[in-house]
This record gives sequence, structure tokens and C-alpha cells, in this order.
Amino acid sequence: MKSTPLRAALVALLVIAPGLAHAAGDLSTVPRISLADFKTQNDQDKLLVIDTRSVESYRGGHIPGAISVPLSAWAEHLPRLKATRKPIVAYCA
Repeated sequence: MKSTPLRAALVALLVIAPGLAHAAGDLSTVPRISLADFKTQNDQDKLLVIDTRSVESYRGGHIPGAISVPLSAWAEHLPRLKATRKPIVAYCA
């Protein structure tokens, strides 16, 4: 799927550190990542990119390398997400 500036900006908006320490906390404390850093780190496979939209939306197009973890399925994927050693970038648009 072709990346648009808006999509890229939304992806770069939220980075959740390994272990999902901020998953239930104050989102103002969640680390942020710039678009340039996102592109560099994603190209180097240093991030776990998660598409939180529905499976149907994911199938319609997603950021290359992103995995599908709809918000409704986070509980079942939580052990895998907590086990990752990479920073997690989640997006929904």
C-alpha cells in the first residue's frame, strides 16, 4: 500500500516501549517518535509495527511489515507483545 503523509504521521505518533508499560496509563507519558526516525528504524527492522484496525481494513492495505492486531484482540496477543524486545509502534488510520 502506498504510504500517505497523514498515514505516516499517524504511525509515527505513538510508540509504546517494550513491555507495554504505558498500555493502561497516562498517554502523555508515552514516548514519541519522529517521522524520519520511524522511517529509518522501520527500514532497519528495529520496530514492531502494529495495525490496530479491523482485519478487513488491514487486508485492504497496511504499512509494509505491519502485523494485524485489532484492538478487540489485544488481550490474546498481549503475551507476544510483552515478549518483544523491539519498540512497538501502533497505528489505527
